[in-house]
Order: sequence, then structure tokens, then C-alpha cells
Amino acid sequence: MNNYKHLKNVLFHNIKKLSQVCSIFCVNPDTDFTRNRKLDFETIMKIILSMGASPIKDELLKFNDFSIDTPSVSAFVQARSKIKPEAFKALFDGFNKKTFKKKLCHGYRLLAIDGSELPIDNTIFDDETTELRHGTLAKPYSAYHLNASYDLLERAYDDIIIQGEAKKDENDAFYQLVDRYGGPKAIFIADRGYESYNSFEHVVQSGNKYLIRVKDIGSQSGITRSLGPFPDDEFDIDVFRMLTLKQTKMTKACSEIYKIVTKSMRFDFMNKDNPWYEFHCRVVRFKIAENTYETVITNLSREEFSMEEISEIYNMRWGEETSFRELKYAIGLNALHAKKRELIQQEIYAHMIMYNFCQRIVQKIKIPKKDRNKYTCQVNFTRSIHIIREFLRKKGGKNPPVDHLIAKEILPIRPDRKYKRHVKPKTVVCFNYRYN
Repeated sequence: MNNYKHLKNVLFHNIKKLSQVCSIFCVNPDTDFTRNRKLDFETIMKIILSMGASPIKDELLKFNDFSIDTPSVSAFVQARSKIKPEAFKALFDGFNKKTFKKKLCHGYRLLAIDGSELPIDNTIFDDETTELRHGTLAKPYSAYHLNASYDLLERAYDDIIIQGEAKKDENDAFYQLVDRYGGPKAIFIADRGYESYNSFEHVVQSGNKYLIRVKDIGSQSGITRSLGPFPDDEFDIDVFRMLTLKQTKMTKACSEIYKIVTKSMRFDFMNKDNPWYEFHCRVVRFKIAENTYETVITNLSREEFSMEEISEIYNMRWGEETSFRELKYAIGLNALHAKKRELIQQEIYAHMIMYNFCQRIVQKIKIPKKDRNKYTCQVNFTRSIHIIREFLRKKGGKNPPVDHLIAKEILPIRPDRKYKRHVKPKTVVCFNYRYN
């Protein structure tokens, strides 16, 4: 059986299992989807999964092979409004559980945690979780914040937490993603926004490892200020501090031993009855360019990972940034089909399922080697998504040539190419005909 067909069967089998207990995921469990309808629970789930960036009517026509019996947009919207976003979260978790392939580095999964803003329609007012306004005269806008755990080796999302941008708390999302992780031992990799003793110890208490970039040693607000002094060059140093709630003459005088945890700092592993906590870490500083350094804090042992390997692993974290771009522009998450917050959350989960579905197909594709190729080649992921989505909608066909079609869509890998990063503000793609 080809990989596409196997993954499609797993995905549709999970949808069927959810449809058998769909009352759990319905807004009105006593009445929703209790009668035989063309747009039943299972069909709605499949339609939303296969939706691209076209208007709803076009998506419905494609899904129904341009049949004259294609349901109306109104009927579709009314039907999807009966389903809670939790149905798609359950499908996300179920599909991951059945299709996850263990890929390890020194026996560890590499899980990057980061967040990304997703602008959404702002015509729904009085939504304090998603509506923002920078300055009293500024035009308000609305957005969700996606906090995701991303497997850098498998190139798939492992877990996600959705927050309103106005009430986002990336550190709290980090704690939740770490605490509810139950897979093989992993290294959690994160950027500077996640540096805190609480983040480090949540990973330690979970039995896993962390590799978190922190502000460099010259910063007046970074965590390295309380762990120093450090040499003004590359280094790899083990550090110990006794964290404490007690503000005594001894703890204040011996800053090279004690670190006082103030009331403004969140630390979940200490209280008045037990005001002491031993903190051990390894601080690594390496050069990335002339007069430019990066500093990371980790609990990885020096016997397992050298300074060079730690630098390489941290640099791999950029894979999650690339995945956010593919999720929004190749999969189509930036072109939503809803204004209602619950329906937007449906599409967020659906597009992340589709991303994992496509990546697990693409990762198995074997590219034929040709002597005339100057570069090593990779699969064109954007083109692959269009192929997979087209066949996912089709009802018939025993052996669709998905894998063979994808193998022909390749791009050269040019590792030395570098472009200056241009950060521009993003807005929601506002096509009124796309929404309900």
C-alpha cells in the first residue's frame, strides 16, 4: 500500500470514530446531527480539512466534483456551526498518535516551541481576548496567537495551544506544552522569550532536556546577569544557584550562591514551607559571526553534547519558523473562511492536521537521482499540498498516483543562499465572499 493511501485511511478512520461519538463534540448534543442529512458530521469534517484558499462555494463545488447537488454555503455554515473546535483537536491528537514516526538525535526528539500571530477578522467587537489596539488613536485589529510544539526531525506539529493575542502568555503556554507531553524523551528548544527559571525547571521536572537561548552576557535584564560573571568570549560553564524566597542578609550578600525569587517572578516549585530549590544548568556561549555571539542555557550533559553540537541543534530551531510560513501561505491558514471565533479555531486545527498529513507523505517520497543535477534536490512542498488536497477530495480511484506526481515536483537545495529578513506587519486576508 502506498504511503498516501495508508495515511488517508488512518485519517478517515479517525474521523469515522469521532462521528460515532459526535454528540460529545456538538454544541447541542441532543439535537445536532441526529437526523440523516447530506452534510453530516463526518462530511463536514472532511470538507473543512480539504479547504484551501478559495471561497466557500468554490471549495464545496470542488469537494462534490462540481455536482448539481452541491450543498449551499448557508447549509454548510449552519452545519459546521454545530461542531465544537474540540472535535478537530481530538482528530489532531488521534492522527498524530497513529502516524507519528520516531526520529531521534542522540536518543532524543527535538521539539521546538514557539508562537506566531494569526490576524483574523476584527468586525466582531467586545472580544477582549483577540482585539488589540496600540495607542488610543490606533485602529484596532484582532488576532489569535498560535503556541506550537514542532518536531524538527519529523517536521510535524506535536501539540498546539491557541490563545487570544490580547491575552497571550507564551511562557504559560510553554509550561502547558511541556507538562502534558508524554512521548519519548525530548529536548525542548526555544528562543529568548522563554528564558526563566520556571521554564527550565518545568522541563527538568518532566524528565526531559531543554536548550533555550537567553539574552547575551552584556544584557542588563537577562538571566545570565544573575548567573555570572562570565568571560567575554566563547565558553561552556556549569553553574549552580540556590533559589530561595528568603531575603536575608546572607542571601543578599552571597549573590554568587543564592538567587532570590521575588513575588513578581513565577516559580511553581517552591513555597513558604519549602523556600529552597537547587538549580543546576550549563551555560554555553558560541560565536555566530564576527563580534556576534549567542548564549544558551541547557541541562544537556557535556558527555552527550559538545558545544558544537549544541550550536547545531539550536540552529535547527529555525525549522519551526519555516513551518509557520508554510502553514500560513502554502496550506492557506492566512485565508480563513470564518469570522466567528469557534469556526476560526476549527480551521486552525484542520490546517495543522493537513500540514502534518502532507509532511508525512512528503517525507517518504524518494527522489530519483540524476547525474545532470548540480544540487541535491528536495520535494516542492507547496506543489505537493495542491496535489494531495486534490486527491483527498476525490471519492473514487483505487491507486491514485499521488506519490509519483509528488516525486516529479522537486526543487534544488541551495544551502549557501542567504537573504536579509524583512519583517512587515501582516493583516488578515479580507475577502468578504470567503466568510460565512
